[in-house]
Amino acid sequence: MRNACAGEGFCKKKEGKRYCVLHYPGDEKAADFQTTLDRKLAAQDYNFRGVWFPKGVRFKELHWDGSANFSSATFNEDIDFSDVEFQVKALFNNASFNARADFDRVKFSLGADFGGARFNEVVSFGQAYFQQSANFNSASFSADANFIQASFSAVAYFNAASFSADAYFGQATFGAAASFRSARFGATASFRSARFDAVADFSSARFKDYLYFAREPKKRTLGNQPQLTFRFALFEKPDHVSFHTLELKPHWFANVDPRKFEFIDVEFEYDLKDELEKLKMVDTLLPYWLKLKMAELSAPHRLLSIACRQLADNAETNHRYHEASRLRYSSFDARRIERFYGFVFWRLDWWYWLASGYGESVSRAFIVFVMLIGLFAVGYKYSSFEHVEKTEITPTAQAAEKSSPDTPNKGPKRLGWDEAARYSINVSILQKPDPKPQSSLAKWLVIVETVLGPAQAALLALALRRRFMR
Repeated sequence: MRNACAGEGFCKKKEGKRYCVLHYPGDEKAADFQTTLDRKLAAQDYNFRGVWFPKGVRFKELHWDGSANFSSATFNEDIDFSDVEFQVKALFNNASFNARADFDRVKFSLGADFGGARFNEVVSFGQAYFQQSANFNSASFSADANFIQASFSAVAYFNAASFSADAYFGQATFGAAASFRSARFGATASFRSARFDAVADFSSARFKDYLYFAREPKKRTLGNQPQLTFRFALFEKPDHVSFHTLELKPHWFANVDPRKFEFIDVEFEYDLKDELEKLKMVDTLLPYWLKLKMAELSAPHRLLSIACRQLADNAETNHRYHEASRLRYSSFDARRIERFYGFVFWRLDWWYWLASGYGESVSRAFIVFVMLIGLFAVGYKYSSFEHVEKTEITPTAQAAEKSSPDTPNKGPKRLGWDEAARYSINVSILQKPDPKPQSSLAKWLVIVETVLGPAQAALLALALRRRFMR
């Protein structure tokens, strides 16, 4: 810190310590400080490490092409950096802002470091432009934090940042990854109309109140290739989490419980295999050893199945039945394709999928039902049935007919195609049609269809009910 006050003599002593005019912690030095500050700015000396800034300091509309070091500096009154352009990396790590800080429309050409900074009053980065990485790791925001229309062209780090009041990221643009891992949001966290073109990581973040994501009706996607993750995030008021007018992906909600989230005018547009691949990918912000560890512990099929099931519960509770049906199907299917590419015919759920799409596919259940009727109709066509007399005869006449040598011996009856189809339909709905089966094949066909036909009809009824549930 001595480098910041090189050439500056002794100013005052406070609590037994000697200070120069730059580092003395008191507003009574304001006039002398301004003189020294003007001299440093004229010399393009922007080393203010550990400097204690009194009231009345302004840096508006400056273009700095030298070093800008405000590490561990203290701003005891309002500070205005609006419209400043930093041509080098701006260092504000561990700085303390005890009054309002204004960084509106600031351009950070080579990145900015606010790691560990303490914003004790309102701070505004409205329309600020971060051309290189922005580091807000472990920064604390005790009052409102405004990042409305801020633009991050490179990675934005907010890991372990603490937002005690409202945090506004409305219309902000994240052109690269944004990491809010383990961040703490004590009040409203608004990302209304924010744009994410890469990973937005909210892993292990904590939200005490409102969390809001939304886009305009004509721009339903969050960005070009958005990928949100809320794994292990804690929502103290899950009914205060809102997603409005968006296209969402189920894998974004893996390892978190979204059953009480509010989804308004949202669409889940996804491909199941692509969802699984995204879950298998570990984001690039993690250190290498942690990537390996998480890869060993990952179970993408199970995680996606749970996420889809919970999202389906949410959709059904809010009467979005068509969406709930698809998500339930995906939940079952994620587990089915976990082994042998889904060809696990020895498992009951495979037959459940084949017969009716887990009770969710009306078309599949209907097609299988018709196919069953058709297959059994073919069997009946080539089976033997007893003859049925069209005229009623008395038992005495029937006995005389059997004993008469002139009575012809009637052979087994064969059904025509039309008769076989109608016979199969009647058996499948538990009727007892005539004629009765005579051959062993016909009897077995009737027994099997009596089991399979009503079961398939029940699956069809279930699929219809789930699709149009009220």
